[in-house]
Amino acid sequence: MNKKLLGHLCIALVLCFVVTSVSFAAEAGKETAAAKAQKAGQAVVNYSANVVKESVDAVANTGKKGTAVVVKTAKRAGQVLTGEVDKTKELVTEPLEGTAETGKTAVEETVQVPIKAAKTTKDELKK
Repeated sequence: MNKKLLGHLCIALVLCFVVTSVSFAAEAGKETAAAKAQKAGQAVVNYSANVVKESVDAVANTGKKGTAVVVKTAKRAGQVLTGEVDKTKELVTEPLEGTAETGKTAVEETVQVPIKAAKTTKDELKK
């Protein structure tokens, strides 16, 4: 009887180990609550950083367009002052068109900042 009891206990012990290891293996594939919280915290920080980056890019692009308008206007003014009177129309219209285009670019890029930042953050978290 002792051998039978010892045999049954060994079988029960092996079954317990098997069930426990299968349970741990199933849990290992799932994301824990702590990992989800860490990922959420990382997303908040990454999103903020990406908003700043995208905002800087939008301001830089607007600045480049604004500078281009000033340079073009200065060249036109030089042409008009040196006798190319037929360029007077461009001296008046180009700054207006350039300023409108710069404003349009600023608005478009500013509106896109949160969308681009969210996409970048999402892509970063997938890695």
